[in-house]
Amino acid sequence: MIDVHLPTTDGRHIVMSRYTQPEKDVLLLLAQLGLTLPEQPPPKVYASGQVGL
Repeated sequence: MIDVHLPTTDGRHIVMSRYTQPEKDVLLLLAQLGLTLPEQPPPKVYASGQVGL
């Protein structure tokens, strides 16, 4: 998982946590186990000096 930080023009920044896509062998294993990966989480917007929303 990586966090992508994007500054905005009004001084805030957006944090988008993103998961990489699994390789084919991992997808096969997940399918055999009957598991699925979760959806990507929504972005979090932070104002300067404040905790995430």
